[in-house]
Amino acid sequence: MKKTIIIRALFVVALALVAQFSFAQRGPVDPQKRAERVSADLKQALTLDDATTKKIYDLELGRTEEVQKLRQSNAGDREAMRESMKGINEKFQTSLKGILSEDQFKKYQEWQATEREKRGPRGGENRRRK
Repeated sequence: MKKTIIIRALFVVALALVAQFSFAQRGPVDPQKRAERVSADLKQALTLDDATTKKIYDLELGRTEEVQKLRQSNAGDREAMRESMKGINEKFQTSLKGILSEDQFKKYQEWQATEREKRGPRGGENRRRK
């Protein structure tokens, strides 16, 4: 009887540890891998040709590297980082408008909205209090 209780307790502890590690935050993403993933997703979503996909890859790589440097330099000041991120994202959107056609940019905005919905609420929103 004691053996089964101990085995069950160890099993529960093991499950708790696995659950804890599976929900832990991921580490920083490699800029090249992120740029590859984003450009591949946009190529499929917007049916882009290879030349346009390469331009988007270069643009996303530059943005990701810029954001990475920003996070390292403003590690403690969230408000300054938020303002800088707005500027980076506005510059990205403007550059993207120059690369994509008007229809493609509209599709991009729709794609971006669906991706945000998939991620769900972010930030300081406490989901338990709803």
